[in-house]
Amino acid sequence: MALKGSIKTGMNAILILVIFFIGLFISGIQIPEQFVLIKSTISEEIYIAKLQNKLLVIMYFVILLVLIAKKEYYAICYLFPLKKKRTYLWIVGVLTTVVLIQHHPFSFHLLPLDFFEYMQLLIIITIITPIYEELMFRGLLILVPPKKFSYPMLIISSVVFASFHPNFWDALILGIALGILAIRFRNLLVPIIAHSLWNLFAIFY
Repeated sequence: MALKGSIKTGMNAILILVIFFIGLFISGIQIPEQFVLIKSTISEEIYIAKLQNKLLVIMYFVILLVLIAKKEYYAICYLFPLKKKRTYLWIVGVLTTVVLIQHHPFSFHLLPLDFFEYMQLLIIITIITPIYEELMFRGLLILVPPKKFSYPMLIISSVVFASFHPNFWDALILGIALGILAIRFRNLLVPIIAHSLWNLFAIFY
């Protein structure tokens, strides 16, 4: 029985890795110009990089969830935690802790964008990017594996998450914070909201 359980765990781990690397492949492929359906007029490349790819990855995970995911995984998308005040206290508390640990001086600034470009930017960094990154790093790598692996996967997912960001240590701290929220609530929507708020904060400070 122990051997059978180990084999099953190993196979599940391989499946998670395959799904993750397919997601990475989709996020990195160069899409021909004629197939790009959604374009942005924003010149700030750091915010709009791989927009089309991120949307494709989100579609990829939605298809997997609908077609092959077990019903137990649907719970990670339930709205129930969002109906409790303590959820938002956790989000504020965790993000405040990240700000204190990172210890960067505040400097309010506005980007040289018009109103419609700001609307595009807000959609990209507070909706598309958080959903894409939380599906990849907190959903697949933390919430899908068995609970007993939650904290080892918290470290692994945070390191991988940080490796895709220019400021590794700041992203590592944020990744750990978002992972803690995912583990605490066993829910993906909570870190998505926290990630959205963080990105909104990061635009102006």
